[in-house]
Amino acid sequence: MRIIAVVMGEPDSNTRNSEVSGMLDYAYAQYSLKNVLSSNISVKEIKLDKSKQKSVSIYPSKNINVVYKKIEDVPNITFDIDINKLKSSIDKNSIVGKIKVYNDNKLIDTVDLIVKDDVKKLNFFELLMKNFKEIIIAK
Repeated sequence: MRIIAVVMGEPDSNTRNSEVSGMLDYAYAQYSLKNVLSSNISVKEIKLDKSKQKSVSIYPSKNINVVYKKIEDVPNITFDIDINKLKSSIDKNSIVGKIKVYNDNKLIDTVDLIVKDDVKKLNFFELLMKNFKEIIIAK
């Protein structure tokens, strides 16, 4: 959490430092920061049909934090995930959708969703063999 304090009109630096220190102490005592979305934690797993991987994990491109008053309840955070139609081949760090973050039904941020690994598509022979295996197993 980053807090900025500005004091103007005080006669000397000792008074200014004292005022700023008091404002920062108040801010840290009254407010807290909560991480609600981490870029290291997958938000969704998507199955893939024509790729070498059976599925791919989807991650937010950045962390989302919410500042709230300590005396109030922890914020009610909800998410709305919108994933684009995925191709069979996806490059690492490609944007594959968006996630909207809401605090009490009020939009606070929209973050891109990415994949953290390359996904390669099956070639014709691999796709043929995969389908053949599925037909044999189904019977």
